[in-house]
Amino acid sequence: METLKNKNLRLIGTGGGINEEDLPHIIYKSLGVQGKVNRNIDTAYIKRHITYAKRLYHPMWTAKLLVIADRKPFPPRKKPNMVFIDAVSGYRGLFSSIPVMNEITLEHGEAAMAQITKQQAKDTYIPDIQQNQINRSYVLKKPRYQLEELFLAYLPLWKVEVDSRILKERFIINANTGESEEYLSKLWRSGKWLL
Repeated sequence: METLKNKNLRLIGTGGGINEEDLPHIIYKSLGVQGKVNRNIDTAYIKRHITYAKRLYHPMWTAKLLVIADRKPFPPRKKPNMVFIDAVSGYRGLFSSIPVMNEITLEHGEAAMAQITKQQAKDTYIPDIQQNQINRSYVLKKPRYQLEELFLAYLPLWKVEVDSRILKERFIINANTGESEEYLSKLWRSGKWLL
């Protein structure tokens, strides 16, 4: 982790959706049926046993692509797409819709170091997304691509640790939506998506 001070960041989302006060309720919801069976665990119990809660910023390469499908004698059809590449694990894909981006000046915070460079994202990862994800929807002639913009954006996360006799676990929570990012956090250590 690198410590960021007085740095301008481009966030994916607003970053203000989930506050620290919301975390016990979100963690309780993420426990599922098995965690909720224990009647001793409720949001008040979780709140008392949170030992660590920190806001983190995770780097994601984000690219705006123009997909150009030739259809002679008609003019080509142009369709914008946005793709993401996790700058640590290499996990990549298409955004289902264009996400809100927000510029902030971070007075103090921590961000993971990007392991994938901008050049690697451009030369290796974006062509992989084009070939293995976008091209699948074109049966005959494959489209051309125009890279409009490639930039590093940060996904705001909460890292929370709960330590009690009954529940001892670490949670990674998306600070925009409150959804668990456990799958993504496992990929950071696995390296299975790296090219």
